Amino acid sequence: MLRALSLAMAILLLPCEPASAGVLQDPGGNAALSYWQAFATLPKITQAENQKIGECLTTPLDESARNMLAQSEYALQMLHRGAAQRGCDWGISYEDGIFTRLPHADAARVLCSLACLRGRLRFEAGQSAEAIDDLLAAMTLARQVSFDRSVTTGLVGYNIEHRAIEVLAHDLTKLDPKTITELKRRIAALPPFGSQATALLTSEKESLEWFVRQIRGAKDKESILASLSWVGISEGTDRDSGEKARTFLEECGGTAEGVIKFADELSPCYAMLAKMLDLPLDEFEKEFKRESMKRAGNPVYKLFFSALGKIRQSRARADVRQALLAAAIARQLDGQDALKDHLDPAGKGRFEYSVFQGGFELRSKMMTQDRKPVSLTVGHRS
Repeated sequence: MLRALSLAMAILLLPCEPASAGVLQDPGGNAALSYWQAFATLPKITQAENQKIGECLTTPLDESARNMLAQSEYALQMLHRGAAQRGCDWGISYEDGIFTRLPHADAARVLCSLACLRGRLRFEAGQSAEAIDDLLAAMTLARQVSFDRSVTTGLVGYNIEHRAIEVLAHDLTKLDPKTITELKRRIAALPPFGSQATALLTSEKESLEWFVRQIRGAKDKESILASLSWVGISEGTDRDSGEKARTFLEECGGTAEGVIKFADELSPCYAMLAKMLDLPLDEFEKEFKRESMKRAGNPVYKLFFSALGKIRQSRARADVRQALLAAAIARQLDGQDALKDHLDPAGKGRFEYSVFQGGFELRSKMMTQDRKPVSLTVGHRS
């Protein structure tokens, strides 16, 4: 759960059709093998370049961006090859608990940002079919990256798909009805995101088991504190002081036995919270608040489950963005009246709709983390 909390604070998954002509396909193969090959052949990217491609909707399509895409040609080819495969097994084991490294998460984000950037470039060049291939390949990886049973990579996938949807919507008004109809079919064939409930019952539960093993192996108070050095890691400068670890240990009675006692009390929580995660957001929030109040005196519960509310909200936002895209496609195919059949998952009625010269905008009642409506801008503002 800590991995998910850290990521949530930092960024506050049946595949699509063959993405590129000439790409060899093995529909029954393991997509992760192609993706790992893509990641290994990405060019060296500086922090400034990483930020630039991360802003793939607005970053200038200048010479440096084009050079970066040229250097990434093979990696993007492997992205398309992976997206054409049904299975995706990342081979990640969680025996190291919260210290399990997920190198495919950041690499997928970089690779998909490059795909989105090239999608923009191809739209600009009038190559709409190729642009759509790039964006749907990115959306496929966005979903498959979460097949490792991790909450963290689910959050990464939501973030990737958000970017791809924005880029696609930007040029949706350029597409003819036949292309949009085919686009709609291909989006419906994308794989689902990895289940948050499954992640909670597997990698996150394994992390708690790892945590208990570490505490049991500690011989004295200082070694217990050493095994808790990661407590507070999401809070930046506090991570090295050890104060968070000391406070946590004192809240558990100052002993390994106290920590383990509180951890053992959480055994029934995983199945219960996993079932909660599949509830509609408003029902989840009520049930989660009730359970958190019940467990308010358990420091281990707060350590491992406090971020669950934000994680569930991230999935709800992803659901809303998918609904916004579906509504935008219906609007382009059948006109404004089609919006009445596409309701806001975050409310009881329709999306808010406004027109501007060159396109339109749809807005949900769902809020982003900075308290702005989740929205989708379709077309180019003058």
